[in-house]
Amino acid sequence: MQVFLYLSVKNNELNELNAINRLCEHLALNDRTLQLKAAGSEFNHSYALYIYECANYTELKECLREAVCQKLFDFDVIMVQSVPSLKTPGVLVMDMDMTSVQIEGIDEIARCLNVYDKVAAITGEAMHGRLDFASSLKKRVSLLKGGDALVLEKVKSIMHETEGYDILVKGLKEKGWKVGIASGGFVQLINVLKDKYDLDMVRANSLEIKDGKFTGFVEGEIVDALKKKDALADLMTEASVPKEQSIAIGDGANDLLMMNAASLGIAYHAKPKVQAEALACLNYSDLSTLLLMLKSGDL
Repeated sequence: MQVFLYLSVKNNELNELNAINRLCEHLALNDRTLQLKAAGSEFNHSYALYIYECANYTELKECLREAVCQKLFDFDVIMVQSVPSLKTPGVLVMDMDMTSVQIEGIDEIARCLNVYDKVAAITGEAMHGRLDFASSLKKRVSLLKGGDALVLEKVKSIMHETEGYDILVKGLKEKGWKVGIASGGFVQLINVLKDKYDLDMVRANSLEIKDGKFTGFVEGEIVDALKKKDALADLMTEASVPKEQSIAIGDGANDLLMMNAASLGIAYHAKPKVQAEALACLNYSDLSTLLLMLKSGDL
């Protein structure tokens, strides 16, 4: 079976020979069946894409997962059976907090309202998969009750996109891809990115606000792990895109269903539990490397 191995690292030179030797050592690869397809440096990353003939993809994939979790490499390795193409339309769906932007929205709202410690403790439990997401969200939002909704503007002012987000999103949209956010976070914050990048879909929760104050409730149905997975499927259907052209990126336990439903599911600088269950991980690169991967696959 033919598979692709994509290697990437940011702010460092990728020593391809050393990297391949380490992969062969830890994954028991046969270097004689490795073929370099593309390599280069761009967006402050060094990268290389190899084609490999393997006898047991499932077993090799599990070996790579264990090696990544044990941090045996100081570069990223993504193994896939096919690389989505920029030559035809596709879809990308991303989580919001700590994936599209580098904040946990509800934690920062709570910080402004002086209930950060209580909310952050619950957030941590939920993101590590130790609490049911819907229940934890209700608990956290209830702690915001009576708070001035104007703090949303303060949170927006400190909310910055994750490195490489702009390059990835703009690059995909230039090629006719559909891009969306599916998040357990809040539309009041996510709409900033929706407007800035002309996103094609936002599936997220909404904080109920009355008379300028948070009521302590979430409006409508809660967007949880299953709803995120459904969002990916809905955008694929809307765009008439096959699974092979789908990418999902997240960092929390409630992103796993969505990530594992995509052709290329990426755990981005994720929690240990998520990395242990994800199809692929990025720890040494930013989001722009995924555009480099897709470009390399089309060569």
